[in-house]
Amino acid sequence: MNPLPWHEVEAAIQKEERWLTRVFDFGPYADKSAGPVPPGLSEDKMLRQIAIAIVNGTLIAREINNPQELGLWFNDRSTVYENDEHEERHGSHWHQSMMDIVKRHFINDGFEVVNEPYLSLGRADLGVYKSGYQDLFVEIGTTSLFKTWFNTKTMSNTIFLYIPTTTYAVEIISSDMVTPNFSSS
Repeated sequence: MNPLPWHEVEAAIQKEERWLTRVFDFGPYADKSAGPVPPGLSEDKMLRQIAIAIVNGTLIAREINNPQELGLWFNDRSTVYENDEHEERHGSHWHQSMMDIVKRHFINDGFEVVNEPYLSLGRADLGVYKSGYQDLFVEIGTTSLFKTWFNTKTMSNTIFLYIPTTTYAVEIISSDMVTPNFSSS
């Protein structure tokens, strides 16, 4: 098998970086972390390392869309906003309502769901478990880029489900990974 020319590989990496920037909500704290960031590791370098892992197949990533609000979680429309239609979509009420909806979805499908399970770094909003299935960790709303980078590098055979809005989610599946390289390359 002949390797691809470098310009094609670089184009694929850049495409994944643009996609990651578009689909994730790192919020105003994208450069903040849940732990000490190794010296020389920037936001661009973390995005690039995640993109390289997607291109080389160490991570499998996909966007899951449903144009109907909350359509990913059930067929009949339900409201996330009980009190105020004008409440900020990423406020604490929105976050808790989405956690409840997603938790109910997985429980109805026979999974055990745990609130705020520990990850290699930090905690997820939900942990979803069932014998015979990969562990799934759910992050709702904004998330830390460093936490995402660190956990996808260190937690093999795991599914991460990021839910930044009510109409789409991002799934990242990690396969067996080699010992993480924390250099700033």
